[in-house]
Amino acid sequence: MSPVFSIIAASASSVGKTFLIGLSGFLATLYPKKSPLIPPSSLSSLSRMTFNLLLLPLIFTGVASSVKLSELESLYPIILLSLVILGTSFLVTMALGCVFRMRNEVYFIPLCVASTFPNIVALPIIIFPTLCEYGVVQDLVREDVGGEDENVDLLAVCNKQVNAVVFTYFFGFSLIFWSIGHRTLRNLKYRQQQDGSASINDICYEVILPNSRNDDHGMNQRGKCAIFKAKAKSYCCSLKVMLVDILTSSGFVALILGFIISCIGPLQRALFDTGGSLRVFGSALESLSGAGTTFATIVVAASLVARNQDQVVVGSDEDSDEREDMLRNTLSTVIEANDENEDLKMNDVISGVEESNKCVRNCQAQDENKNESKTFSISTCWTCLNSVDSTTWRICIWQILSRLLVTPGIVFALLLKLDCSGLLDSVPRIAKLVLLINSAVPGALVVVVILKAEGLTEEAAAVSKTYLPSYTFSVFTLAIWSSLGLMAFRPDAGICDS
Repeated sequence: MSPVFSIIAASASSVGKTFLIGLSGFLATLYPKKSPLIPPSSLSSLSRMTFNLLLLPLIFTGVASSVKLSELESLYPIILLSLVILGTSFLVTMALGCVFRMRNEVYFIPLCVASTFPNIVALPIIIFPTLCEYGVVQDLVREDVGGEDENVDLLAVCNKQVNAVVFTYFFGFSLIFWSIGHRTLRNLKYRQQQDGSASINDICYEVILPNSRNDDHGMNQRGKCAIFKAKAKSYCCSLKVMLVDILTSSGFVALILGFIISCIGPLQRALFDTGGSLRVFGSALESLSGAGTTFATIVVAASLVARNQDQVVVGSDEDSDEREDMLRNTLSTVIEANDENEDLKMNDVISGVEESNKCVRNCQAQDENKNESKTFSISTCWTCLNSVDSTTWRICIWQILSRLLVTPGIVFALLLKLDCSGLLDSVPRIAKLVLLINSAVPGALVVVVILKAEGLTEEAAAVSKTYLPSYTFSVFTLAIWSSLGLMAFRPDAGICDS
């Protein structure tokens, strides 16, 4: 089998696996029709359970068992590259937003945040175990472990290197998301309470100086010294809140604990080596983490379906029980527990989602009607697509281009340039492919969760309806970028010689 064909087969298999797992979650929310396997009202509890019981152990064990103290020196560039990639993603999103005339849209800021921060844990952890089964991928790790030694388990080494790189990348991701992304979304609510609108300049200003917009006339009277002190106090307050957000994030705490365990060799071996004194605890954590990515993918896919049916899938911990009870009575409405009139308001908010999903509902209506033909007309689908307004089309194209095509294209060129210049010689070869895939995955649904928790239901609806086309289209783009990365980063690629 030629290397090119093997590369394409490996990429297609890994992405196809992710698609099939997601498809099972998609169908589980629809069938059986009278009693779906995953009821929409249960998605809130399932999401919290998946994160706290499965993904947190995955983050902890992914770092604690895979990272060695001797390898930390080769992994620190991953953190720097994660910051560069996230910055590139933001700049690309902003630039394309200007091209598509999106800066004046009401939901420009939350859409920018959603496009900047991708789903960098669940999808790569599902994709790479399948990729590592192929010889063309194992070639990337063979040179890192001593060349032609046949006694080395290249599959195990590949998976360990992938876990180490993914969760080291997650470290940089967490720093940026919880310091800038999270604060931006929260300050969006603050700005709307002030003047009913928000611009990108206002939000950036609020992130830096959240408390400095007091009475301008009074500030001028106090003089420049008083202004300087007030701004300095605002900076300190903002920095304190950012640090609290970062350090209290459960995912970040699990990550730091994993790094601490990896730095204590005897404790790491006791937890994760065969016959270790604490192996029972490490084995339990590994069993939980083993189900994390699969179940997370199922829940994500189920959440996309539920959101397109205008239902809440994830709420805040405080009012989740109340929301689930209300969802049983009004399944077609997004509900905020502290707003008695939200049903009436949300009918206008979700009109854009209704238009974008007429085709799907028409298909379902025809299936439910046993007396009518079950053959769906192509002309009907075409009519449904034409009914979607131009703004919705521009938002979807903008998000797909920036998140799935342009950003990974720039990252791919950057990685090739750094690799040819020798700046990535200390980084494992598989890490370059992981960085490329991380730049090409669709957005993280945590953005919608935060928007819902802050009561920004309109913004959450606007972001939610971009996820289904993005995740669907990513099935093809991830296969393309995986293939290109494998061709470019192989030891015998010869790209730097040409």
